Amino acid sequence: MKLTPICITAKINPDLDGVACALGYADLLNKQHVRAQACIFGTPQSEVQYFIKNHAIAIQTFDSSAPAQWHKFILVDASSMRGMPHVVQANLVQEIVDHRVGEPEKEFPHAKIQNELVGAAATLIVERFMQANILPDYNNAKLLYGAIFHNSLNFITSNTTERDKLAVQFLERNFDLNQALIDEMFQYASQEILRDLYGSVVSDAKQFGEFNFYQLVMSDVDYKSLEKELSKIVVNEDIKHPCAWSMVNIVDVNKKVSYLFVPSTMGQEILTRGLGCTFIDSWAMVPATLRKEIMPKITLESR
Repeated sequence: MKLTPICITAKINPDLDGVACALGYADLLNKQHVRAQACIFGTPQSEVQYFIKNHAIAIQTFDSSAPAQWHKFILVDASSMRGMPHVVQANLVQEIVDHRVGEPEKEFPHAKIQNELVGAAATLIVERFMQANILPDYNNAKLLYGAIFHNSLNFITSNTTERDKLAVQFLERNFDLNQALIDEMFQYASQEILRDLYGSVVSDAKQFGEFNFYQLVMSDVDYKSLEKELSKIVVNEDIKHPCAWSMVNIVDVNKKVSYLFVPSTMGQEILTRGLGCTFIDSWAMVPATLRKEIMPKITLESR
């Protein structure tokens, strides 16, 4: 009787970090003779599409409403059930690999947990390859490489560590990867976001209690030109997912800034206290900051 593989998955509509970790960790486990399957649910985000279309990397996706066919799960770039495909059952999660502030042991008391504050969960997967003295497949190496840069915004986020840089050096040394790929990835992702702004905003939307949080990572963006369309999108999404206030974080990798669009006075006051920023006509500018860095600073303020 053939054993069902372990399902390794990130959240629905995963970003590059989630996709790279799922594919990379499945690659490593199979090379270590543990049957594992990377399971990508929903539609991968724009930076992932760059690798699919420009590097011909085939990434199989699964219907998030399909019946469950796995009995064991590993979560990567995720440490809560929020946003997970319905096939995942908390009591069947065996392992978690993540890199953000949280308490996953409360939701997953039976799981082995590695939750360390590095720039990208991909760094933790690369470290496992390094420790095992095993190389990932070339395509997975590209994805892991891109994920570390994407999640650390070219090493400028406050959560970037020396471990992220060492993981990148390992991949560059063994696979002849370089910054040109990263520049092209960010440019492509920006074009894809502008081509379908609504889809890009919705695919990575998160709800935290009383507020909705939308995020876009782009390059050389004219943020004011997006205001009218963003306003419509936020209004529509807030009707579908009622909240007290909402925000859009547009991260510009090249300019190294975040443009925060917050129409609500309540939201502006919370962010002003939490981040020390100043709003003018619903916009504030802060150093390039990702959602996972902003959240710890404002969750207490929003209560």
